[in-house]
Amino acid sequence: MPDQPGAQPTARLSVLVTGCSSGFGDLIARTLATDGHRVYATMRGVQSRNATAAENLRQWAREHSPALEVLELDVTDDDSVHAAVSNVLASADGIDVVVNNAGAAAVGPLEAFSIEQMAGLLSVNVLGPMRVNNAVLPTMRARESGLIVWITSTLGRVLPGRGGLYPATKWAAEGFAESLHYQVAPFGIDVAIVEPGSFPTPATFKSMEAANQEIAAAYAARSPANAVARQPAPAGHQPPDPQEVADAVKRLIELPAGQRPLRTVVGPVFTEGVAEYNQTYEHVRAHLQDVLRRPDQAITWTRRSAPPGR
Repeated sequence: MPDQPGAQPTARLSVLVTGCSSGFGDLIARTLATDGHRVYATMRGVQSRNATAAENLRQWAREHSPALEVLELDVTDDDSVHAAVSNVLASADGIDVVVNNAGAAAVGPLEAFSIEQMAGLLSVNVLGPMRVNNAVLPTMRARESGLIVWITSTLGRVLPGRGGLYPATKWAAEGFAESLHYQVAPFGIDVAIVEPGSFPTPATFKSMEAANQEIAAAYAARSPANAVARQPAPAGHQPPDPQEVADAVKRLIELPAGQRPLRTVVGPVFTEGVAEYNQTYEHVRAHLQDVLRRPDQAITWTRRSAPPGR
């Protein structure tokens, strides 16, 4: 996307993107490299499970933009994260932007998942971004600048159906991202959340299934309405384009520091009313913040101040 008429050209930045083997991550990496940024497109298994995806990106870079480099990074592994970040810092002045895109999906009722499965998905979708953030924040704080983008989901704000493990992890990711947003702002660092609706990406079709299918079947039997709630798209319908998410990230990067919105909703499906919900939330949050300045509200409970018998 070209710069808007009259807009200041965007400075060329060093950008680390996670989860670039397919879907949003692949598009984000290509879009930002095309725009002239130095992009470090990361993924796990560059020599194994994602070797083909890694080579495809490298081939694209050879033909279109030498400013893109593919690196190994597994967001669930501390050593892998630190090795990748160290490699980037060794070849660049610093990391200007991080796009936390790596994620995984899951299908099934909560009871049907093992605790190990729950912990695994949380490690990817919630702790994974924090591993990356913790690795880059020291240099960002030292430079007093930077942008950290979290790719979450509108399911991390509103549950239009029964919810599940995947939406629960995205709710957690929203809480981590918003908390970080407030905490690192005094250091001149922006945190922005991109909330895509439903898009046809490979992740949609690679969801982890619950370990206990007998329990999953019991829940499915009690929810027959859900089997017909979703309808096939009408003839001639154009599915939403995942490029919209990459373009949203690009626009956030182009905005001046300190002026980036906390949340950006993207897409036409599973997004109705979410932007308005976010606006209402901000109003309520600001109101509560004001209320908590009152003497009767600004109380820190301690053992001595707790009511008798508590």
